Amino acid sequence: MKEDNIDEALKQVQLFFKLAMGNSVEVGIDTEKNMISEWDSINHLNLIVEMESALDLGLSMEEIEKLSSVRQIVELIKSRKG
Repeated sequence: MKEDNIDEALKQVQLFFKLAMGNSVEVGIDTEKNMISEWDSINHLNLIVEMESALDLGLSMEEIEKLSSVRQIVELIKSRKG
């Protein structure tokens, strides 16, 4: 993985978190779901909606349920962008 591609995807993910959970939420590449109290089931869906809308993604329920870290989200975005 190229570092600049990771940085670009991470910046997108950080924006999605702010849109879905509020400006006070700060995430990094190693952030996991259990580390952020705001990352509950409702905000998880808000996050998915933001991602799907902005990136024109269609995620399956299985994919949505498996996303439990910022790294997983970044890797998913990178894999879908080619």
